[in-house]
Amino acid sequence: MLSNGSFELGNPTWNSYGFQSLFAPDNFTITGWAISAGSVDYIGTYWQAAHGRRSLDLAGLYYNGTIFQSFPTVPGVPYLVSFALAGNPDVQPRTTTVRVWVSAGSSTFDWADFSYVVNGQTRSNMGWTYVSWIFTAQSPLTTLGFTSLDTYNDPQWGYSFGPALDDVSVTAIPEPATLALLGLGLVAIGFLRRQS
Repeated sequence: MLSNGSFELGNPTWNSYGFQSLFAPDNFTITGWAISAGSVDYIGTYWQAAHGRRSLDLAGLYYNGTIFQSFPTVPGVPYLVSFALAGNPDVQPRTTTVRVWVSAGSSTFDWADFSYVVNGQTRSNMGWTYVSWIFTAQSPLTTLGFTSLDTYNDPQWGYSFGPALDDVSVTAIPEPATLALLGLGLVAIGFLRRQS
């Protein structure tokens, strides 16, 4: 459903440190994703990714950032959002927070906040952890977004050390009746194979 969940596709211009600061509005640098507010850092070799070779810092240069992507959904169907979460290890100890949210049209209808404690991680050992969240679609097109709620304001760099994001996926959750039918179908297939 979601495209480029690991941010592997894009057209970055890496700096000498292996990342690029992107500013809103930007809907072309990271394939499938748009930056609608603030700034995010598109991370290449600067630190270890959770999946593949690229990831994001949701607080880019000076500002907390917001990214989003829209995709087709079925109203009334629950969806599981899963993603890898860490924190920029350059400033610690601290707690960093990301808000994951969904909207239909211009109305945000559900969200959840996830915090991560940055204490002892390094760029080569980010300590990625996977978290998940469930929402129920309200329209045929849903927008999924991530916003940094980081509160650390550096005297020189501002909100430049935020939550790290990678390996985002969205999966429809089958209804119990559908699962039961699927189970019966598998049993029937097994029975037919035994008979042949």
